[in-house]
Amino acid sequence: MTAQPSSALPQALQAPQAAAIRGQRRRVAPACWTGLAALWLATSLGAQTIQCHVTFAGATRTFSVPPTGHTDEVRPLLEGASFVMEVINRLPPEPGAGVKVRTYGVFSGEPYLMHQALFLPDTSASALHGFTGLQVIREPLRHQELAYWCERASAR
Repeated sequence: MTAQPSSALPQALQAPQAAAIRGQRRRVAPACWTGLAALWLATSLGAQTIQCHVTFAGATRTFSVPPTGHTDEVRPLLEGASFVMEVINRLPPEPGAGVKVRTYGVFSGEPYLMHQALFLPDTSASALHGFTGLQVIREPLRHQELAYWCERASAR
């Protein structure tokens, strides 16, 4: 017959939890702090969403662009017969932190890069056309244009 612990604590609390209940101090592991920091960062990401206002073919649409991780797949914000627009919103400490905008023209079904810009969203009061200013891209083959500007979602 094996000896059972004489403690009145339930079997599930016999290991590390038992020491904490008995009043002994436990050290919090560094991995726990990393997890807490990631949780704090994840909860604060909602305030870092940006809004991009895109005008094409006479219509203006507003898109919300939440922050993404470095390894997340980038999906086009706007995809049409003559333009493809990507907006990537990355927060520090991610590599490439900032807002990257790429606009592609489409010719014979293949995209070609026409415009690429990297912006750092300003935390001060926003200007008339946000932190990007008004950007206008002209497609040289079809003589069409796309205009956009982006702002922090909390700016308005």
